[in-house]
Amino acid sequence: MSIDWDSILAYNTIKVVRIRDRRLGILHLCFLVIIVLYVVVYSAIIKKGYLSTEEPIGSIRTSLLAPNELKANPTYCKNNTEPYPYEKLDCVYFDDAFASYPIGDDVGFTASTRMRISEQKTNCSLSQPSCKFYTNSSINVYLADIESFTVLIDHTMYAPSSQIQFNGDDLSGYVLDQNGNEIQLNESINTIGVQGKPDILQLKKLLEFAGVDLDGPSLVNSSNSIRYDGCVLFVFIEYSNTFSYDLKKIKYVYSIKKVDDTAYDVPEVIILDNESSRLYYKRHAIRLIFIQTGVIGSFNFQSLLLTLVSGLGLLTVSTIIVDQLAIRFLPQRKSYRGVKFQTTESFRMKKRIVYDDGEDKLYHNIEAL
Repeated sequence: MSIDWDSILAYNTIKVVRIRDRRLGILHLCFLVIIVLYVVVYSAIIKKGYLSTEEPIGSIRTSLLAPNELKANPTYCKNNTEPYPYEKLDCVYFDDAFASYPIGDDVGFTASTRMRISEQKTNCSLSQPSCKFYTNSSINVYLADIESFTVLIDHTMYAPSSQIQFNGDDLSGYVLDQNGNEIQLNESINTIGVQGKPDILQLKKLLEFAGVDLDGPSLVNSSNSIRYDGCVLFVFIEYSNTFSYDLKKIKYVYSIKKVDDTAYDVPEVIILDNESSRLYYKRHAIRLIFIQTGVIGSFNFQSLLLTLVSGLGLLTVSTIIVDQLAIRFLPQRKSYRGVKFQTTESFRMKKRIVYDDGEDKLYHNIEAL
């Protein structure tokens, strides 16, 4: 039995058949409208599929400033006779240089709320491994009215791919309140997001945005206050130029979140007359950790092309669905299958004539031509 290579190696090609059935036509038209709306309106325009996006990087500089006048003898001080739900301590009135430690931290900021100050000495040589410091005297104090101190936040963002760079003073900015609303502040003390002005917040206002009360229960020990144990806050600065269709408009938004189940303390050592005499400070504090993030977009033709090409796949899927409905489910499926699929006869060479000029001609018997 001879092998029919024409059948085995048959070539399947696309045939366009116009099926005059309004049900299939309306369904296919609905698919086309939905796909165009999704690809062009939603993906390309609303979701800005023509943009190439990146996460910016940046730098932060912070500084603490004491108010002109500190509140005298607050309720948490021992000398105040008013009731206070937690342990009262002696209060000290430090300036900004003494209240902020460590200094020069480029990713965080610390404002002390309580300090245990110990005077320590040693009577042996520190070259001996057994030599230890002993505490001569120690006091435990609150830093009074630390919440009235103000913190200046100077930040810069840079998007490497699009070469976009701005200082915070040049941009419009906002801060999220406790209800999640974006607000600007342009008060006598607090300013956030006002172009041409630095961002300045009182610590009590910053804590308010985070939902933190210094005289509320500690996040690690409910018998102490947050003022006593300290706390850690994340300060997110999110930059964006994709909130509108004008890519030249860039804004930033502060969102301040407390870190649950945490306290904060940091040691500090000050050498006195010599290395055998020192002051040891154990500071409990408000610790701010700054995180710069966001999305910066720039027009990119390749991104637009990929967004539009994704619609071609959806068009193919919609055509397959309508085809399968026509040839498998409709009552006329046998007729539709018959006109959609057609098998030709074997187009073998029937006759070959060689003219005097040497040109070869192939004649085929092609039906219906």
